[in-house]
Amino acid sequence: MQMLSSYWLIIATLCILGLTAYALHLWRRVWQAEQQRKNTYASQKKQLHADLMVLTDSFLTEQMPWAEGCIRIKVILDHYDFELGMHNDYQVLHQVFAATQHIPTHDAWRALSNAEKRPYLSLLAELELQHKAASRQAVQQLRQHLQN
Repeated sequence: MQMLSSYWLIIATLCILGLTAYALHLWRRVWQAEQQRKNTYASQKKQLHADLMVLTDSFLTEQMPWAEGCIRIKVILDHYDFELGMHNDYQVLHQVFAATQHIPTHDAWRALSNAEKRPYLSLLAELELQHKAASRQAVQQLRQHLQN
């Protein structure tokens, strides 16, 4: 009888040790996955930072169309740091984005005739007159923030 109890005790101990080893193995996999996720996030954040530096430089040196610059910077900024993008200093970028959302892009834009493009181009010119100074100031401020 005592020998039977010893066998059960040994079997229970082995089960506990096996389950402990398996739990440690699973925990290690979770930890590795978390580390990989953090590394991926850091890499993406670094790439978005570099993208914003290039875009802000291109915008400030007028190497891209004004509206396109506002839109691109706003979208990348939202992915880089959503809370930063929502700051009041950058609301002009959101305003331009909202005002231009309905304008066709890419193939849809190329498919338009010159007559169909005219109202959109007029809107873009009007927006640029209204918001160019504020958008340049916002982008300069963003660039300074990114350099710090």
